[in-house]
Amino acid sequence: MNYKKQLVAFKLLLNVLVFGSMIQSADAQQVSPFQTGDYIAAFMNVRDMAKMQPGLDIILYDYYVWTNSFADRDGVKYDEISLGTNTSIGLDINTFAIAPAFYWGSKFTLLGGATYVAGIAPNYYSANTNIVMNHEGLSQSGKSNLSGFGDLFVQPLGLSWGWTHFDAMLAYAFTAPTGRYEPDADDNIGMGFWANQFQGFGYWYPNESQKSAFMLGLTYELISKVKGEELKPGNRFTLEYGFSQYLTDRLEVSVIGGNNWQVTDDTGDDVFWDPSYHDRKATLGFSAAYWPIKNRLYVAGKYMFDYGARQRFLTNGLMLNVIFVTNALTGNNSKKTIPK
Repeated sequence: MNYKKQLVAFKLLLNVLVFGSMIQSADAQQVSPFQTGDYIAAFMNVRDMAKMQPGLDIILYDYYVWTNSFADRDGVKYDEISLGTNTSIGLDINTFAIAPAFYWGSKFTLLGGATYVAGIAPNYYSANTNIVMNHEGLSQSGKSNLSGFGDLFVQPLGLSWGWTHFDAMLAYAFTAPTGRYEPDADDNIGMGFWANQFQGFGYWYPNESQKSAFMLGLTYELISKVKGEELKPGNRFTLEYGFSQYLTDRLEVSVIGGNNWQVTDDTGDDVFWDPSYHDRKATLGFSAAYWPIKNRLYVAGKYMFDYGARQRFLTNGLMLNVIFVTNALTGNNSKKTIPK
C-alpha cells in the first residue's frame, strides 16, 4: 500500500464506532476496510421485541462506549496502527450517545391477533478521540471532539404476536442518512448510506407467569451505496440471543449476546482492500433492571464487551435504558407489561 493510502486507511480506522441506527462514527466516516453497517448486536434490552401492548412507549437509550484496540482481518488484536518503519499510532476513543425511541402499538390486530407496531428514533452523540503518534522514539499527541445529530432510525412496519408460552415479532426498519456526511470531510456525523433491516424475533416462556424468557433474533441488513463515494458496503447478518429472569415482580436480571457478520463483499472503485475478507464481531452484555413504578417506569443498567472480532474495533460499553409506558394513544386505562 502506498503512503497516501496508508494515511487514508488511518483516517478510516477512526470512524467505526457504530451502534446500529443509534450511534454513528466516532470521527469522520471515510471509505475503509473497517466500514460497518448500522445495526449493532445486543444493543437492546432482552424483552424489547416481545409482545407489545396497545399504546405509546418511550424508550431512552443512553450509551457510553470506549475503545483503544482493534482486530485485523485475521482476528489479531492491536493497540497501535503501524504506518511503516519505526512509526505507529495509538488511539483512544470515547463516545456518548442518547437516543429517544418512540414506539406505538395498535389497539386493532392483524393476521391472527398481531399488534401493529411502528417506531422512530433520532439520536445525538458526542465523541472524543485522543491520538498518539510514535516516530523513532518521539511521541506527539492530538485530540479531536465531535458532536451532533446522527442518522434517523424508522420502523414503519412491525407485527407482534403473543401467547402464553411464546411471543413473535416480524419487523422492517430503515436508517435514513440524515446525519451530516460529505466525502473526505473531517466532521462527518452520519454514515452516508441507507440501511434496510429485516428482522424476526422469537420468545419462549417455560412457565405461564413468563418470569423466565429465552430470546432468539435474526436481522438482515441491506446497505446502499455511500453518498459521494464509489463504495457499496457489504450486507450484514446478525444473530442475537438472550435470557431474562424476574427475581421478583419488579426486579429483572438478564444476559444478551449477539454475533454480527458481513455476508457479501464490499464493492466499488474505491475498494482498495481485499473484499473477500469479511468483518465480524461478537458482543455479550449483562443487565439488571427494576420497575420503580410498576407497569409504567422501567430502568435498566447494562455492561457490554466485544470479542471474536475481525476487521473491527473492540469496544466496551455501559448503558442506562429507561422505558416509560405512557398509556397514551390507547383506549385502555391500564395495561400489563411485566410478568405475573
